[in-house]
Amino acid sequence: MVERELYSQEAEHGVLGALMIKPELCEEIGAFLGPQDFAYEDNSTLYSMILGCHSKRINPDPVTLMDIRQDLPSGEMTIVYAADIMRNVPSAANGANYARIVLERSTARKLQALAMQISEIAQSKGKIADQVAQAQALIMGLNVGEDTPDFMSIADGLDQVLDRIERRRSGTEEMGLDFGLEDLDRIIRGIRRQHLIIIAGRPGTGKTVLGMGLAERASLFHGMKSIVFSLEMSGADLSQRSLASVSGVKLERIESGDSMDDGEESTKIMAAAFKMKNANLHICEKPALMFSRLCNMARFQHRAGKLDLIVIDYIGLIVGDPSKSIQNRNQELGAISRGLKALAKELNVPVVALAQLNRGIEGRTDPKPKMSDLRDSGEIEQDADVIIMAHRDMQSERGKNGITEVEAVKVRHAKPGFCLLQFQGDKARFVNVVQSDYDEREEERAAKPKNPKDFNKKTMEPNF
Repeated sequence: MVERELYSQEAEHGVLGALMIKPELCEEIGAFLGPQDFAYEDNSTLYSMILGCHSKRINPDPVTLMDIRQDLPSGEMTIVYAADIMRNVPSAANGANYARIVLERSTARKLQALAMQISEIAQSKGKIADQVAQAQALIMGLNVGEDTPDFMSIADGLDQVLDRIERRRSGTEEMGLDFGLEDLDRIIRGIRRQHLIIIAGRPGTGKTVLGMGLAERASLFHGMKSIVFSLEMSGADLSQRSLASVSGVKLERIESGDSMDDGEESTKIMAAAFKMKNANLHICEKPALMFSRLCNMARFQHRAGKLDLIVIDYIGLIVGDPSKSIQNRNQELGAISRGLKALAKELNVPVVALAQLNRGIEGRTDPKPKMSDLRDSGEIEQDADVIIMAHRDMQSERGKNGITEVEAVKVRHAKPGFCLLQFQGDKARFVNVVQSDYDEREEERAAKPKNPKDFNKKTMEPNF
């Protein structure tokens, strides 16, 4: 039994009549309804003509429309067709509702066309997993017809800014997510929605710990919904590391079970486990995820319950879509980073992606990482809103003790900066460092010979 017709001549005429009666509705309806959404060519053509008239501040009545084009694609006279519509639509009151019906039917027709396309995919040769991912991408990519405008006025944008200022002033809204690490949070000033954040470093520098720590804090301490795509580690391993981080009990004692024989440690573990079980934190441990599938999974989680944070460990393990003709891995990673930025804006969440640094930094005189050291793609540094780099000199005593140099080399909304963090590998977490470590670091920097390239030739002042 058919419950929804794919075409509605009445609704399309209702939109056209309303716009001729009340042209100012063009601003509202034209923001979400396009000529391609009309099923009938005459209606689509007439709609384009009405919008064109309004943009030129001309009243779109039948006579004016006839002056633009005498005949419609079907051959019917424009003035007769438009006049009949105006006569049968006595009021513009329901114009926006008619427009939503037209948009709904348009989306239903697109869905029907996708069903036929998916049927063809199912009958073609190829790996079924890739075909399922391709079908998911088609469905998830379908415009669901939300009637949101393509543009906003600067006045509307300013209203949102002032509302946000008031919420932050009153304490009802935070600047953004925080790491719970005072010195790093002072630099970053909040991990913000719609931003792509890259946490980069060589293996073993604590990228995963920083990313997981952010997800733990968002879900366990702020009650937010976070998802982690762990393309390298298993969900059980990540959960065990989180248990150590939250409880403060050493990993080796959790792994061996010795902690359960210690009253204090077992109490800490049970308290942490209770908190973690009630947290809205989800882990996907599927390896070698195709990018389109990763996005679809994130969208599904967002529709099931609004997301607040996405963490990906790590970007280099995401598989590009085979359907796209990309020549090399550099271009593929560039496409993935642009896609992650688009996903952050689409879902209105921060996306945190971990990234590897090139091995070449290990052979340099100064192993301090730079943005250009991001592995395989220079486009990542262009797409990212925030880039955080972690470096630990394992040749020094301080490095062996876990002192890690963390530098925010790019922050769109704040000044880049540097801080030190204490890496507690046995508890899978970072903590703030004591002041003496900073004093020692400043002494090292003061004693280090300056590179002549670090001086501006005109002013002879160091470029810090």
